[in-house]
Amino acid sequence: MSATSWWNEWNPLLGEEGYPPNVIPSDQPALDPASGGAEIAFFFIAGAAVVLFALPWAIRSARQGHWLPIIVIVGGFICSFEEAMLDMLGHLHWAPNLQMVYTNFGVSVPLLIPLCYVAFLGLMSYFCYFVISNGAKRKHYFMLFAMGGILDAVMETIGINLGVYTYYGIQPFEFLGFPYWWAFINSASFVAVGSILAYGVPRLKGGRKWLLVMAPSYGMAATYFTVGWIHLIAHNSGMPEALRWIAAAMMMVEACFFIALLHYLQGVKDDEPALAWTLPRMFRYVAVPGRSRDELWATMRREGGLDVVPTPAPVREPALV
Repeated sequence: MSATSWWNEWNPLLGEEGYPPNVIPSDQPALDPASGGAEIAFFFIAGAAVVLFALPWAIRSARQGHWLPIIVIVGGFICSFEEAMLDMLGHLHWAPNLQMVYTNFGVSVPLLIPLCYVAFLGLMSYFCYFVISNGAKRKHYFMLFAMGGILDAVMETIGINLGVYTYYGIQPFEFLGFPYWWAFINSASFVAVGSILAYGVPRLKGGRKWLLVMAPSYGMAATYFTVGWIHLIAHNSGMPEALRWIAAAMMMVEACFFIALLHYLQGVKDDEPALAWTLPRMFRYVAVPGRSRDELWATMRREGGLDVVPTPAPVREPALV
């Protein structure tokens, strides 16, 4: 801290300059090298398998004139350049022997990250868009929020316990190495991106739809710095541990208010007809083959009252995989 004036000497908000007090530089990793098998396995678990499975569907859709799947895939890849900043702010270290793709904020980011972002900020966000654009009640927004959080927690817990990376230092609400505050903010990002897509797709025609290629980057950054700032500031300060836990809890509550706000801006009212989604049905819809999916769609329409109330044609642009 500079001591050139009485103000600087007195100001309780000033501290030591340089790295934030709780950041350990990435060239001093808090974990050992990962095995080659662990790195390869997590490369596919973190997103590569989903992307390889979805890519033929996205290409087929583009040939039919529906470019949104390709747009979100490209957008997810672009969004992956935010990872280094979040690793530094969130106190994450990668195993030092991984195959890396770029360095920023003093952090080298591994090869598995771009496809991970395509899977979550691209394809998971596309599913959020799909549900929202067909009419979603507040409970459905929270189901998407829960779905994204579950998928994120499972994926990350596997990677952490394979020794591919670790969260170091004080990490509130941690279980099996994964701090669950991350699940709240990451999943809120997926729903935010889906909301941006649901707003933009019907309003942007032709080539202008490619403006939505930035939706993943905008949605994630906006969520982190409107919802996550409370915890991220505390996480990188000299605050006592108890206050850092309180800040994390406040951020998790704020993430829930954020989801409610997204519904208020764009969702269907609770007393209006809408597809009868449940959380298990959301998981089932993305996993079952086309005929079973169509049967599930018909069931949700019937149970949601859509078969007896005139409604616009469902937004199925295009059908999922």
